[in-house]
Amino acid sequence: MEHFDEFYSFMLEYTEFFEETAVKEREKMCALLSDDLSRIEKCLNEHQTTLKKTELFEERREKLQEKIGLAGKSFRQIIALTDGDEHESLRKLYNRFKVAVDNVSHSNKTSLQIAETNMRIIENLSPSVNDAKCYDNNGVPAKRKNMGLLNTKI
Repeated sequence: MEHFDEFYSFMLEYTEFFEETAVKEREKMCALLSDDLSRIEKCLNEHQTTLKKTELFEERREKLQEKIGLAGKSFRQIIALTDGDEHESLRKLYNRFKVAVDNVSHSNKTSLQIAETNMRIIENLSPSVNDAKCYDNNGVPAKRKNMGLLNTKI
């Protein structure tokens, strides 16, 4: 494949990013279990940064694939276009990439379940709170408003 080195280098960088993200996602999950608010806040801030970096990686990937004539193709489809050492190198990298993405997804899903459980516990401990400050302008309880921070585009 012409541009193999360029594509491989980019996908290696992207894979390493997801491997690092998987570690951060596990830390976020542990932070949610710890009930340490400063640790949770730090992890949620890192999560937001990771989401932005993921978007930037995706933009870079799409531009690179367009530049090298592989626009719209999946990683597996690109692997299928190769043979020999290139095929084997990309296949191994794809496996690393998939494991990293699966680990991120699993940890994030578990973190979301932990956060939802914690919210139910809080709601059960204080069911009669009528403070107007607990609701946003749409009448939705404010404590539910930020749950979207745990969802991921990954």
